[in-house]
Amino acid sequence: MESTGNKVLIAVLHQGLVRPELFGVLLSATIDKRFQTSIRFYDLKPSENNRNQTVKDALDEGFDYLISIDHDVVPMGKILDLVDLDKDVVGCACPQWNMSDPHFPIYFVGMDRVEGGYKEHKDRNGLQEVDAVGSGAICMSRKVLEAVKEPFCRKWKDGFAVTGLDFYFCEKAKEQGFKVFCHYGIPASHFKDINLMDAYNALAN
Repeated sequence: MESTGNKVLIAVLHQGLVRPELFGVLLSATIDKRFQTSIRFYDLKPSENNRNQTVKDALDEGFDYLISIDHDVVPMGKILDLVDLDKDVVGCACPQWNMSDPHFPIYFVGMDRVEGGYKEHKDRNGLQEVDAVGSGAICMSRKVLEAVKEPFCRKWKDGFAVTGLDFYFCEKAKEQGFKVFCHYGIPASHFKDINLMDAYNALAN
């Protein structure tokens, strides 16, 4: 049976290593007949170059959606369900390590914009509209990729990077009138090497 739906590019971004758990997710996508899916691996440097190449390929080759997945992120569910939502920007709820809060140093990268930066979105039920999501596992429509120029770059001030690639992309998408969502019903594992003494000290206090 041929896939008859939208064309989807799934881009796995890496620098030589990919979590083995991710291949099960990718295999599931290849046999999902809802969409015409192409899976590719990108290892360009730096990160901006890598991400923008995936956007260029998606636009040049007529893809309707681009799903970008980092090498250390493993969506816990069918990643193509994000396409079925018919949203312009939607990311999996992906945990991140953050030692700025020693009492609970893990947060999910679905963010609300506040004066001076961002704070974690607190409602974790299903699909939530937010101001920014991380790029660890993110689905973007062709419409938003066509509208946002220089999609993945950092915002700089006085020589310092004040906003990262993913949050700045979301800011520019919202300026173009698009909405950004985080799906807490489709979370993603995020594998990180950490100092367990730091983890112990953070959680013990």
